[in-house]
Amino acid sequence: MPDGQNAPDRPDGCPRTASVLDFTDKDPFGFYAGLSSGGPAPVWDETAAAWLVHDFQQCLDCQRNESRFANMYRDADPITVAIKGGGANITLSQGPEHLKLRRFHFRLLSATNVERFREAHIRPIIDGLLDGFPTSGRVDLAADYAAQIPPRIICALLGMPTDDDTVHEILDANEAIVRFIASGYRDTGLRDLALAASRRLNDLLLPYVQARRDNPADDFISRVWQEASVDGITLDEAGVMGICREIFFAGSDTSVHGIANALYLILSDPALKARVMAAPGTVLPALVEESLRLMNVVQFRHRRCLEDTEVGGVPIAKGQVIILLHAAANRDAERFPCPDKVDLERPDPSAHLAFGRGIRSCVGAQLARAEMQEAVALLLARYPAVRLHPDGPPPYFRALYMRSMGPLHVTLDGR
Repeated sequence: MPDGQNAPDRPDGCPRTASVLDFTDKDPFGFYAGLSSGGPAPVWDETAAAWLVHDFQQCLDCQRNESRFANMYRDADPITVAIKGGGANITLSQGPEHLKLRRFHFRLLSATNVERFREAHIRPIIDGLLDGFPTSGRVDLAADYAAQIPPRIICALLGMPTDDDTVHEILDANEAIVRFIASGYRDTGLRDLALAASRRLNDLLLPYVQARRDNPADDFISRVWQEASVDGITLDEAGVMGICREIFFAGSDTSVHGIANALYLILSDPALKARVMAAPGTVLPALVEESLRLMNVVQFRHRRCLEDTEVGGVPIAKGQVIILLHAAANRDAERFPCPDKVDLERPDPSAHLAFGRGIRSCVGAQLARAEMQEAVALLLARYPAVRLHPDGPPPYFRALYMRSMGPLHVTLDGR
């Protein structure tokens, strides 16, 4: 317990020994609900050595106040910097440099550009995957579909190959990095694996970064070389690598889980699937937002307190870590009536925390939404009778930090 303070009482159903880290491959929502039933105040997690902030408004306030609650990459050690790719990396950057990088990323991933990407990259890649599905038998939509879409799209946007070997290497390396992040950046064994994975990603990217410097094409790497200076970003090879590494990581990992979760919701609820199919143009965007709120790909985010402060009336000492439990906050009943249910008529469907808020919010949110929408729409258009395979293993909520439901074994013809 920090600074000799007495351990806070835990609500009924949340034993003192329970930790947010105990729920790898397990449903955490009962734990989250137990935290909320004890009131909005943060709860100390001894195993995670951090305060769990689970109230929606408190999570929102903490994210918006980076002067008190810094992201964990502030003053990061050299190994962590190397794991994240170094250079002009938006996640590692702070202050004015961070704002410059955000401006550039928002131009690169603007709503207008994302609509163009739908036609040029997103739909063709998804159609290609669907073309390869067997006409009968079982398909795992988590492994064979959701996991394949975002890595291929981000490779296409970067002007890189989209073959199976490249995609497998990206997913494997990203998972190693995610496991280190989930440990609160503490586990040295996972750190070493993440560093090796980071080097593999560098080896994949570097030849393209070098080639595009003098021979630009119509891709993200070329645009970084050509346009980042407009936002006042001074770039060398390492700087371009830093930008592209974060696009490579964020753009090819989180959306995998987002697609799987949206698919799970419609596959587990025939009435919901029927509503989406009846009016995809109006219902599908709401479904995507509800899947983001209800399942929340990134379950939590770490922040470090820069000064003695308090959250929800609980004193937090300088240097202590808080864990913003977005997945719990997005089921806050004070904010979302009937929080455990899909509600396609919520008045402000995107008012969740799935993409974060404040100056650390996800700059690729519009691309992620487009990928999720197209993945569901094109699957249902091609295979309207798709349903969970009656003899397949049941889906469960896999992983810990970034999570999704799987496996999703389906029969495409409904038989």
